[in-house]
Amino acid sequence: MSGSRRSSSSRSLASGGSSTNASTDSTTILPLLSSDLNNDADDVIRPPKKSPANKPSAQKYNLLCAAYVAYGLGVGYYAGMQPINEWRYFSWHPFLMTSGMVMMMGIAAMTKKLGGYSNTKNHGYLANVGVMLALGGLYVIYQNKEMNGAPHFTSYHGKAGLALVVASIGAGMAGGIFLHPDFGIDKTNKTVRFAHKTMARCVLGLAWGTCVAGMYTLSNDALPLMIVGAPLVVLAPFTLM
Repeated sequence: MSGSRRSSSSRSLASGGSSTNASTDSTTILPLLSSDLNNDADDVIRPPKKSPANKPSAQKYNLLCAAYVAYGLGVGYYAGMQPINEWRYFSWHPFLMTSGMVMMMGIAAMTKKLGGYSNTKNHGYLANVGVMLALGGLYVIYQNKEMNGAPHFTSYHGKAGLALVVASIGAGMAGGIFLHPDFGIDKTNKTVRFAHKTMARCVLGLAWGTCVAGMYTLSNDALPLMIVGAPLVVLAPFTLM
């Protein structure tokens, strides 16, 4: 009988031990399954953000920025020397306008195409520098007219230039107020973002055309017009599309 009791006790202990192990295993496994399910849900609910469809590669971005710098400084200087091959006070007008509305605005547009928080802010800073340079060019031509006793904004080129500088200021203010990534009051509104992008591209394209028209007022020879206009035709699809 003593042997029978010991055998029964051993079976009871073994049964209790396996029950405890089973309970421990289920407690360990269930959280793991729950964690896996949560991770799967996260993958479904929060997919990784997609890059912009027209995002340029780093090499392409650097190449285009270099092209804009070369155009702004080189062609801006060339335009300033027209038509008498001499630098004078008036020369600052085409130089500053070209540097602002082509060089800085072009780089700003390409920077926005990179996407992301920092690039969006840098895009705004670059565009604002472009506006300030254009305002400098506007001031120069106004003062030059005053010094020569000439009337202001009588040509289509002058009227278009003034209107486009004002439009650039408006686009910049709208972007800062509504779309700034830190404090924009409607920064997630896709309609506002589309309107800002469309307006900015239209202003930029018209400003480039006004640059060519400005060269035409200085010289209607084919070579100067090609030097000013041809690079803009090449750069336009990468920047305005």
